[in-house]
Amino acid sequence: MPKDQLALVQRLAERQETEAGARLSVARDAVDQSQSQLSQVLDYRKDYYRLATGTTDQNIDSNRLRAARNFLSELDDIIGRQQLSLRQAELTLAQQQAAWIESKRRLASIKNLRNKRRLESDRSEEKAAQRLLDDLFAVKQAIHATTTARDKGVQK
Repeated sequence: MPKDQLALVQRLAERQETEAGARLSVARDAVDQSQSQLSQVLDYRKDYYRLATGTTDQNIDSNRLRAARNFLSELDDIIGRQQLSLRQAELTLAQQQAAWIESKRRLASIKNLRNKRRLESDRSEEKAAQRLLDDLFAVKQAIHATTTARDKGVQK
């Protein structure tokens, strides 16, 4: 693959890695938000549990107690849904993290390939330059030998 095509592949891989990182960040935020909401509902439930069981210092009538118990039941349903939402957010986070890791691995592989190709190209250029120097030296030696032989022939 020509150099410029490999550079294009690297730019595309960098873009994919950046996009995967952004999706990972969004997934982390979703988990944090879901955990926060669950924590809030659990705290709210604790307060209503005390009210529903009559363990507060306040005197409550039976209607308020019954309403608190019904609301407690609704809070339990909300907690169940929120726990499900949290598990889904965590699953999405794991998937996005795996995708991000894969995109990082792919980008590193492409960079390594480009470096390897660059080193091979540099070595090839160095070998070509060395051959030219060797040829130049051989020509110089041949000219020197010819000149020396001619000079010896003229002196005789």
